[in-house]
Amino acid sequence: FGSGLRTRLTSKRSTFELAKKHCFPSPATIYIENNDHLRQFWDEVRAPILIKPEFSVDWRSEEARSRLGVVKAITASSEQELMSVYERVRTITDKLMAQEIIPGPDANLHYWAGYVDSDSRVRGRLVGQKARIYPTHMGSATYVKLADRPDMEKNCEEFLSKIGYRGICGVELKLDPRDGIGKLIEVNPRYGLWDEIGVPQGVDIAEQAVLSAFGQSVDPCRPASFEQRWTNLLRDVRAYRAYRAEGLLTTGQWMESLMPPVIVSDFPVLSDLPYVVGNLRRMFQEVGKLLSAKIRGTGQSQH
Repeated sequence: FGSGLRTRLTSKRSTFELAKKHCFPSPATIYIENNDHLRQFWDEVRAPILIKPEFSVDWRSEEARSRLGVVKAITASSEQELMSVYERVRTITDKLMAQEIIPGPDANLHYWAGYVDSDSRVRGRLVGQKARIYPTHMGSATYVKLADRPDMEKNCEEFLSKIGYRGICGVELKLDPRDGIGKLIEVNPRYGLWDEIGVPQGVDIAEQAVLSAFGQSVDPCRPASFEQRWTNLLRDVRAYRAYRAEGLLTTGQWMESLMPPVIVSDFPVLSDLPYVVGNLRRMFQEVGKLLSAKIRGTGQSQH
């Protein structure tokens, strides 16, 4: 941890302070000072609220996982439940945020990913819709679709320009059905799990960053088509089961969603058939050599 902008963006408190300063649409949020402060926030919001640590790493310790499980945030739907949650988690860390929960399904989650060069010019950019996440309602993406959202591109890029950001970045938003605006969830100052989704459509964010580092110019771009999809199949199977159990997804809908074009991140060979064929050929060649050597050895021993 240092004192630069990227470090500030790892803090949810600093992130939402920057968002407020630069008028980036965000859900109602506070850094919890004490019980009375939290009660006052409940009185103002009067809606489901989540509590999460200022730094995500604070809930990744063995103690935190044994007491809370693997969670990013804990929700509360009443004042009594909210105060009970707060009392339970403040013993793990007292650096906690409370935030209004934006209504709507998981598919309202969107994510801007892009590269900002040393002159603050956005080069490659894309927006992905997190159609499925796991754990459901409060997890990480398992299935993403490219989305044509110039409004989200504009808001995210203006924000990054105002704070003077440089490099690869991801900004998570949730579309608020009450006003149709994508509101800030978090900023990730790094390359993301599924940022490769744009590569088949002409947006290779990582390549742009590398070329720029070596002094080569890169052109601004966004996806040529928005049909591209991405999945982490093993985790998406778990998400599918959870959504199906809630009556939100059928087996037929899930299987149809996996039709090409889709990048299967945990089975990359599926998207590179020549690589698969080449590997199989080499494997059979090695097996053939071993069998030939064994046959020759058996013949010599008989003599």
